[in-house]
Amino acid sequence: MQQNPWVALDATTDRRRLARALARARDAALGGGDAPGPQRVRDVIVESWARSGEAGVAPAGELAPRLLSTEAAGERWRSHPLAGGMPMLRALLADVHDDAKQVVLVCDADGTILWIDGEPAVLDEAQSINLAVGTGWAEGRAGTNAMGTALAVDHPVQVFSAEHYAQAVEEWTCSAAPVHDPETGEPVGVVDLSGELATAHPHSLALVSAAAQMLEAGLAHEAAQRNERLRERYGGAVGAGGGQAGALVAPSGRVLLSAEPVWGRLARLDLPEGGGEVTLPGGPARVERVDDGDAYLLWRTGVHATTTTTAPATARLSVRALGCDRAQLDLGGPVIELTPRRSEILLLLLLEPAGMSAERLAIELYGDFGKPVSVRAELSRLRRLLGDRLEANPYRLRGAASSDVETVERLMADGSLAEALERYTGPLLPASEVPAIVEVRERLDYELREAVLRSGDPSLLHAWLATPSGRDDIVATRALVELLDPADERRAGALSRLRRLSQPPGDRRRARRRA
Repeated sequence: MQQNPWVALDATTDRRRLARALARARDAALGGGDAPGPQRVRDVIVESWARSGEAGVAPAGELAPRLLSTEAAGERWRSHPLAGGMPMLRALLADVHDDAKQVVLVCDADGTILWIDGEPAVLDEAQSINLAVGTGWAEGRAGTNAMGTALAVDHPVQVFSAEHYAQAVEEWTCSAAPVHDPETGEPVGVVDLSGELATAHPHSLALVSAAAQMLEAGLAHEAAQRNERLRERYGGAVGAGGGQAGALVAPSGRVLLSAEPVWGRLARLDLPEGGGEVTLPGGPARVERVDDGDAYLLWRTGVHATTTTTAPATARLSVRALGCDRAQLDLGGPVIELTPRRSEILLLLLLEPAGMSAERLAIELYGDFGKPVSVRAELSRLRRLLGDRLEANPYRLRGAASSDVETVERLMADGSLAEALERYTGPLLPASEVPAIVEVRERLDYELREAVLRSGDPSLLHAWLATPSGRDDIVATRALVELLDPADERRAGALSRLRRLSQPPGDRRRARRRA
């Protein structure tokens, strides 16, 4: 029966005898002679020796170099995709490294050890050959070894004794298997089981290979859940209708949803991390980064676009937000009523024509603990209505836009107080507690009231008192009573209002209940 070329020995091998033979073979090969035939040294090892020599690794030189401090390696490990699989890996390999005096370790895709576990005595022995957190075991740094070679050839491999390129490691045997990202297929790290020669066993490679497959299954499950959440959150933004994105794409480039046939047939797309204009199969597109980079929306642009946005960006966008908690959006068709939160976002963008980042919007809306992910979700839904009118990075409104707030302010500046009062239907989004909106609301009320009081015009005072903001304004009511002629029919109503407002608050409430 032919031996597995990735396994270093079988269960009946005399380990010491094989180790001595391999040492002679390595010395001969690295001394300039020809390595013995495949019956003595496996091809995978001979090829790795050649790569190690070309990289300038010295067989009798220093041990694997330290690349990261323990603290830095720990920080990298905490954010590594494989960190979440450690309970499973510990349970799977516990009996092996407890009984067989071995260590279990994980390297990142660069061959740097980020995590290692084993009995204290075995960990001390491992430390003596720099088998420790933060050290680099890529072939180009440490020569032939299971972790580095498994990454180099992208395959599980066992390395025994003097198959190691570095002489200082030849008293050890290691079995390692790469772990792949299920979305991209690229290695994210490698799992390794290492121990001294007495621990060598052919089954070690099968064990770490099974562990790697279980870790990959865990990553695939996490990716499936993450992608489903993205579909639920952003799926409504994708479609063939006007103002909808052409595709939803995961950070890996995997297309999760697509209304564009060409994009949907591609296994993966190569997208710029920060978003922007790109040329993809099927034509140009605009990439929008959403959910803190956990997803991307693709928008069709140019002559290849299969749909158009809700309305051309040159058409005027109009917003009514005075006297109501839900802003009304006019895009030249049926008026659309927005939710309170999207009303606030739209008003903030109108107030800041230069645009705002998701981070700043989150702070404006939710305070110091606001999360951009929440804002991006709302912006994505708002884009379904606005299409290309809503630009990203920073978020801003494209094309002509106006609001009833702007109209009232312009009329006041022009001295057209009567028309300004006619257009002023109440405070700006009265239920909103967003500081920037509260500031504009209070400023507009104050400036309009002061202008009316300064005018000394009874008709303007009467119109102000008819607004929600002026209804309980005792100063304006008293001014109106003083200005009106006793014969003016409006004076009786003004006097009645003044008497009501002059009552203590409790009496006023009782009077309302009787009414």
